[in-house]
Formats: sequence, C-alpha cells, structure tokens
Amino acid sequence: MKIITNRLSGVQVEPARTLRELLVRNRDLRMLWLGNLISVCGGWFSAVAVFAMVYEHSGAGLAAGLTLAVRYLPGVLAGVWGGVLADRADRRAVMLVTDVLMAALAAAFLLADDPGRLWLVYPLTFASAAAGFVFQAARNAWMPSLARPEEYPLYSAAVQVNGLVFQALGGAAGGLVVTVVGWRWAFAVNAVSFLLSAWLTATVRSGDRSAGSPSHGWLRSLREGVTVAVRTRVIAALLLLEALFCLGLGGTITAMTYLALRVHALGEGGTGWFYAVQGAVGGVVLVLAASRIRAMGPPGRHLVIGLSCLVEGGLTMLLGLPVGVLPALVLWGMISAAEVVYGPAAMTTLLTATSNETRGRVTSLWSATATLSLGVSAAVTGALVDRMGVAVFVVLGLLMAVAGAAWLAVHGRAPAASGTGAAPGRPVVP
Repeated sequence: MKIITNRLSGVQVEPARTLRELLVRNRDLRMLWLGNLISVCGGWFSAVAVFAMVYEHSGAGLAAGLTLAVRYLPGVLAGVWGGVLADRADRRAVMLVTDVLMAALAAAFLLADDPGRLWLVYPLTFASAAAGFVFQAARNAWMPSLARPEEYPLYSAAVQVNGLVFQALGGAAGGLVVTVVGWRWAFAVNAVSFLLSAWLTATVRSGDRSAGSPSHGWLRSLREGVTVAVRTRVIAALLLLEALFCLGLGGTITAMTYLALRVHALGEGGTGWFYAVQGAVGGVVLVLAASRIRAMGPPGRHLVIGLSCLVEGGLTMLLGLPVGVLPALVLWGMISAAEVVYGPAAMTTLLTATSNETRGRVTSLWSATATLSLGVSAAVTGALVDRMGVAVFVVLGLLMAVAGAAWLAVHGRAPAASGTGAAPGRPVVP
C-alpha cells in the first residue's frame, strides 16, 4: 500500500479504504459532497412535482417524455461548453454562480402551475438543466482533485451514493408532499437546497480549481478535448457504450412514470415510490460494493462495466410482463442494484486515462454523449408508451443488454488505456 504524507500535518497516512474513511478524513471533499447531496434531495422533490403537474394539466405520456427530453438535451451543448469553461475558469466560482441561478429557476416553476402557462415548464426545464450541466462540469473537473488516484472508486461512489440516498428520501418525501399538500412546496424546497449547496461550496478553497491559463480560443479547446477522447482507446469505448446503453435507459424513466401513474394508479406522487426504492437499494449496494471495486484492477472493473449493463437490460425487459405493483417495485430495486456498480468502475477507468488539464472537457463529452441518448430515448418512449404500454420495456431492456454484451465481447480482457493518461501519483477526478 502506498503511503502518502499529509501536507498540513506531516503525518504519513494510507489512502482511504472505505467511503466512511474518505469522507471523515477529507474535510473539503466532505463539504462538496454534502452540498451536492442537499441539492440532489431538492432535485428529486422537484422531479416528482414536475411530472405530477404535467400529468395533471395534460394527461399525456408524450408530455412527460418531452419534459425529460428537454431536461437531458442541454447536456449536449451546455455540458460540452461547460467542460471547456471548467478547464479555463475558476471551477469553484462557476459552481457558486450556477447554484444561485438554479435556485432562482427552481422557484420560477411556480409560474407554470396553470394549464394556460404549462408551456413554461419546457423553457424552465431547459434553462435549469443547462445550468446544472455547467455546474456538473465544474464539479467533475474540481472535486476529483481533492482525492488521491487510489481513492477514485471511493470518490466516484461518494458522488453517486449521495444522489441515491437522497433520491430515496427525496423521492419518498417528494411523493408524500406532492400527494398531501401539492407540488408547490416541492419547488420551494428545491430552490432552498441550491442556496445551501452554494454556501457549503463557498467553504472549500483547496484542490485544482483551475487547469491553468489557456493559450488559445474556446473552439480549439473543445477540439483538443474531443481529440483526447477519440484517441484514448478506453475513453472512446466508454463513449460508445454510453451512447447505446442510454438509448434504453432514458426511456425507462418515462415508461416508469407511465407504470406508476397509469398502470398501478399510485396517485400524483406515485413516481416518488419508484425513485425511493431505486435510491434505497442502490445506495446500500453501492456502499457495500465500493471497497471491492477499489481493490480491483482494470480487468475486474471492465468486467463490472459490461455485466452491469447486461444484467440491467435483462431485468428491465421483465418489467414488460403484466405484474402487480409489488413485483414491479422489486424488479425496479434489482435494476438499481445492477446499475449502481457501473459508476465507480467506469469513472475510475475514465479518470485514470485523463489529465487535470483536459478533465473538464473529457468528462463533459462523456456526459453529453449520455444525455443526448437519454433525451432522444425519453422523447421517443413518451410517444410509444401511450401505444405500446409496458411492452416498451422489452425494447428498452434489449438495447441496454446489447450494449453490455458488446462491451464484454470487445473489452472483456481489459485493454490498457492509451493516449494521454494521468500519472499514477497525480490527483484527478470526474
């Protein structure tokens, strides 16, 4: 085990072995983690509220699908250029500005609570998502530098688990609040959560807040990021995997909304129960699996990536069967268990092939690839689900399973990363 000297105390410490160790020892990483955790909780309140409001005023699966599509598509443009910004500007400042902007936009959703003003949901969703992708690009470029390379799987799990834990709480609480007192309070909670996130971010000043002064223009910076992604074999492979897998994944969220509200008639906050199961099961599995993934080498992580996609696709196809609400929730939990192990394995693979100078652009390209596929899938599925019903899950699951099988066939032996890999001892992250 590599021993590293703490720069402040001079005491030699080993890299963290568990999520708990990482968060207890690393104060700055913990503050950013808490800020993101709080804003994610508010985001799930808002997600449940938006779907309930759209269904109430429109009653159409297509409308819900378009809402998801509008949420995803800004990642293609805002996310990519947000990555360029993250590699050119102060990453902490970008996060602070976008947090405050997202708080204002969250409160503005209250203006759309009327059939005649429902159209406001779409520009507000687009603007909120665009700001969120810029925030994410800055966070993914800065926050990894607060961890050590040996801690990348734990770092990735920490970022993912906060969303899952508060997805469970936010989904259940959001469903309860929307059902009992309506969606207006959910939007207010979301706005406050972004302000709390900004306050916690403001307390952190360490890490690689900047990649250095750029010596050329924005377009050339973007081209450099694309070149790194294309020429680094493992990054290019992950981009292709994301594109195909997310064509299935994006539609499952739209179809789940139909399943909860139309098939099982769980009420206005019905999607919250599915989100809660996904968050609870995924959070527990991720905490248990993070240390194991940390101990793996590249071959093991490559195997985890492929099997996760393959198993999730197979389980998703089973949702197309005519089952009751309890079996559907159990299946949804199993799908989450298969999905969550993908994040630490894939992010660690990506980070070890990326340097601090291009981290914002490469991770944003990866995110943009996923969000483009998610958005297209959500919109198409929204139109199909009103005609096909739950049978659409079979098509969506097949796409995910094919993506996993293709990865295993080509990368099952874990080819070594080539191109611009980060130095083994250099701290970098998502």
